Amino acid sequence: MRKFKLTLFLSIVAGLCAFPSGATAAESAAAKDLHPRPSGYNEAGAPAEKKELRFQAIEVLGKLPYDLIAQFPKDTTPAFDVKRVTLNGAEQADFLVENRGIVEGHKRVHGAEDFTVSLLANWQTNKSYEVVVEGTGDAGQAVRVSVTQDSPATRAAVKSTSFGSPTVEFPYHHMIVVLAKEVLEPGKVTLVELDGKKSRDVRFFNSGKPHPAKADKAGAAEGESYEGKLDGARDFRIVLSVNWTNGSKHEVQVKVTTDAGKENVYKAEGTAPGTGGRWNVDWPHATYLVLHETAGLLREGEPVHVSLGFFADDIKKPENEIRVVTFDSTSPKAGADGYVIAPSQIKSVTVWRDERLLNSDERDAETKELVHRYDATTSVELLFLADVQPYQEKIYQVVYGNPKAEAVRAQTDLKVTPGGGMSQTVENRDYRFFLSTNSGSVEQITILGDGEPVLLEHKLESNGAVHWNPDIYSPPTPWVHASDWEKPVFDQISGPLMHRTRRYSPLPHMDSVTANVTYEFYPGKPYVVMSSFMEVGKDLFVQALRNSEIVFNHATLNEFVWEDALGKIQSLKIETARKHPIHALEIPARTPWMAFINREQGVGFANIMLACENGNRYGQPPSETQPYFYVQNGPWIYWARPNVYPFGGLNFTRMMPVRAGSFYYEKNAWVPFRLAKGDEPFRDLERTQKLLTHPLLVHEWMATDDRTPEKWVMPILTVPFDEGVAGAVSGHKKQSEETKK
Repeated sequence: MRKFKLTLFLSIVAGLCAFPSGATAAESAAAKDLHPRPSGYNEAGAPAEKKELRFQAIEVLGKLPYDLIAQFPKDTTPAFDVKRVTLNGAEQADFLVENRGIVEGHKRVHGAEDFTVSLLANWQTNKSYEVVVEGTGDAGQAVRVSVTQDSPATRAAVKSTSFGSPTVEFPYHHMIVVLAKEVLEPGKVTLVELDGKKSRDVRFFNSGKPHPAKADKAGAAEGESYEGKLDGARDFRIVLSVNWTNGSKHEVQVKVTTDAGKENVYKAEGTAPGTGGRWNVDWPHATYLVLHETAGLLREGEPVHVSLGFFADDIKKPENEIRVVTFDSTSPKAGADGYVIAPSQIKSVTVWRDERLLNSDERDAETKELVHRYDATTSVELLFLADVQPYQEKIYQVVYGNPKAEAVRAQTDLKVTPGGGMSQTVENRDYRFFLSTNSGSVEQITILGDGEPVLLEHKLESNGAVHWNPDIYSPPTPWVHASDWEKPVFDQISGPLMHRTRRYSPLPHMDSVTANVTYEFYPGKPYVVMSSFMEVGKDLFVQALRNSEIVFNHATLNEFVWEDALGKIQSLKIETARKHPIHALEIPARTPWMAFINREQGVGFANIMLACENGNRYGQPPSETQPYFYVQNGPWIYWARPNVYPFGGLNFTRMMPVRAGSFYYEKNAWVPFRLAKGDEPFRDLERTQKLLTHPLLVHEWMATDDRTPEKWVMPILTVPFDEGVAGAVSGHKKQSEETKK
């Protein structure tokens, strides 16, 4: 019954809607079939537009180009079908009919709305034009309307002027000037000036469809012209770097020499929008960085390392002056101006200012002009935290040049507590690492985060460290490890965004074998990045040469898991595995990730491989014997990567060569973690692995400075050669000339 009442109600409503007051069913049906009410229908009582011709640049709608629009007011004609349009007496085959801005494909005028007829006139200045529109009304009567008007005395050469914030294609603040194809002649740009000063960062594009009257003269396909050539048939788009601020005014002047030898000058003026301009005028200089996310992962507080070179005279105190900003008005971190200030940290500053070279009197051999080869440079190694959406390309600006700026220190969860000797404790929300007093190696790890802290350690033998390698065993010299160091060369970089320790020294009792180990800790990240490098200075014979060793006792961790070559997660129960000295397990040297875990406690410690390279500085083949990872189950549990390891085989008495110059490099991420809930306990670990192995791609853009020579400077070469640059002297030419002498 309820269904019947609802159906009846909807039927009645539909009927009322179908028959407006005062209209019969037949009339309504006819109106609906002929011209359904368009979205642009005039409001009742709205004033009509005036009758006029609108002369404009060529536009294209529905593949139909037009540059002349005949506009007619509503209620001056009945509804009719357009049959014929003439321009100055010439019938037009192609034209568009629009009712109040809505294209009418059947070329029907509704009558109750303003309507326009658009066509291609290729109009000329100072000329009279008449458009006549003829058709047939619903009753069969003839309908004729016309409009006559003179074209403008001049035609605007500048089609449009606009401003842009940094984009991927133009990663800098810029201004866009479009010159109209209707007035252009083929030629070449000889000069672009911005606010009366030559602009050196300009790009040129022949854009859009060619002018119908010039189509046969169009040059190559539309697109960028690296030489600034205009084909004269298309609009010419000019994009130039402009440090615009909100509401600033700018003037551009473009000089073009036509193919016929005439010089034309085009001027454009524009006012910048109210948002998106330069961050702060007190910071006059900027280097732009395009970050590209390629793994489909959300990056929040992602550490980004860059090395930038600035003109030394533009920056006095990088530690105080540098800011990293991005215009992202949708971010909850954005200020009222739409900008987000990213946390940043200076890692190092190096200034090059060799006065002897800067003031050298080097002259061009032919022109005798002074060669400008050097500029004083301040190089900065910078770290900042970026927020980037999956697959996004985002622009960050490194701004500087404000000598009055004061240093700003970010507040993070990264905490460093010094101890005695080289010992220190480093922690964030996810972990706590304790580094040993004598060697600085990792001695204890505590898993923090949600839940009770869980301690992971070794402390069963020798130095008791968790991290041992690199190591080498060349008997009769004792087996030595980096964890056996006694006060190696040590330095650190410590700040709110990164704490980095570096140790370097020959391995104990092995003066010909040097190694270095670095640890990098970050705020808000579950991982620590470890890298090590070992180099052998002279020929040796060894029974073991390894890296990547991590050792724990049996107190907590009881299972080993890893991702195999097919991307599947495999598992090994430690307590039931083969015992030392036999390897419990051997897996490939480039295993993506591995971990010791305890499922009952829901914790683990993982190693994510980021890089592994063996080589030889003298060009010899790497000294390695089928590297691999192995797991060992003894009084302790550990994994290690042997690069040369006869000691680990059944015939462990063999001595194998390691050539002088051999080196062994690795870079890994360590992750003390808690297993994820549900059926995918390693979900978070796998995400971290994907994130670290697909770092953000970084591209730098810096404006051309006035101090940089406009002409390319030939580099200093042992034997000059032709680099394809005009005026360059090839080595063959120079040698042949000297031979003639």
